[in-house]
Amino acid sequence: MNFGDYAVVIPAYRAAGTLAHALDSVMAQSLAPGQVVVVDDGSPDETAAVAEAAGAVVLRHPVNRGKGAALETGFAE
Repeated sequence: MNFGDYAVVIPAYRAAGTLAHALDSVMAQSLAPGQVVVVDDGSPDETAAVAEAAGAVVLRHPVNRGKGAALETGFAE
C-alpha cells in the first residue's frame, strides 16, 4: 500500500473503548484516513472494528505479540 510521504502507526490491544477518540484526534491533524494504520495486536474486543469504522487501515495479529511486534508490522506495511 502506498501511504505517500508518511503514515501514523498505532499499535493497539484491547483499545475498543478509547481508540475512536484517539483516531479522531489523529485524523483532525489533516491526515487522510488511509494514512493512519492501526495494528490490532490480537485484541479480544472490538478494536479492529472501531479502527475500520474510523477509516484507518487495519492490520491484525491473530494473537497478542506485544507493542514492538505490532510496530514492526505497521512499519513493514
